[in-house]
Amino acid sequence: MKISFSGHETFVCRQFWLKKGFEHILSNRSFTDEDAVVHLGVGKNMTTSIKFWLRGFNIITDDNAITEFGDYLLAGRDPYLEDTASLWLLHYAAIKNEKLFIFNTFFNQFLKEKNEFNKLQLIAYLKRKTEESGAKHFSDKTYDSDANVFLRTYNRSNDGKADIEEETANLLVELNLIRPFSRLDLDGKNPVQWFRVVRESRDELPLEIFAYAILDNYGNKDKSLSFKDLLEAINSPGNIFCLTEKGLEEKLIQLANRWPHNFNYNETAGNRVLQMKNEVDKLEVLNQYYG
Repeated sequence: MKISFSGHETFVCRQFWLKKGFEHILSNRSFTDEDAVVHLGVGKNMTTSIKFWLRGFNIITDDNAITEFGDYLLAGRDPYLEDTASLWLLHYAAIKNEKLFIFNTFFNQFLKEKNEFNKLQLIAYLKRKTEESGAKHFSDKTYDSDANVFLRTYNRSNDGKADIEEETANLLVELNLIRPFSRLDLDGKNPVQWFRVVRESRDELPLEIFAYAILDNYGNKDKSLSFKDLLEAINSPGNIFCLTEKGLEEKLIQLANRWPHNFNYNETAGNRVLQMKNEVDKLEVLNQYYG
């Protein structure tokens, strides 16, 4: 995986940005047009950030073409991202996108080392992964900026610097995946912000979104997937949705009961396996949720 940072211009993706950028592309406009800032109604740096997030959340390709996923979600199903299910889809898309390195490595690898952390520990981890990969070195400012933007994507800012719009619009806050809390510093005098990620059963995660993630990630027929891989392999539903072992099993049982012609979940000689059979369209599965 190529390690890359920045591109967001220090801006967290706001809830209305994806629709605004989507419509900009739909009207055959470019982000480099002289009037792009006027058409989008934001500054130049925010214009660059909107393009970055459109790509990061798989709404457009690197060539600025609208993706099948982007068209499905923003051309009618949930253009204003009012449904929490859509936020789960965007969360999934971000982690699957290796260009959003911090999203991908955080949920796939970092959480295996610790589920309680502060920002400095996250930055230290990013630096270590960069060194281990042999990638070029980045400045401390770059690491700090990426960590800030990532954490603010899932949390409201508590530094007093965010404006009211940002406080209410950071895209994935509603998922409640990364939870802030305070812990005293080593001297026991000053509170330091820490974060916690807890694996849960995720009853609030719609089964159709879970099914879509499996179909999109693994293909849609004639495959056998081990429970272990579904729980902890790279880009597995266990990692992406922070599921407990019990929570994952419950979802797999529900999956097989809901679509018995497409999925079979069983245990043989202690090995739990999900079998995928008979092709099913992942977007048709989403249609069963969005209607």
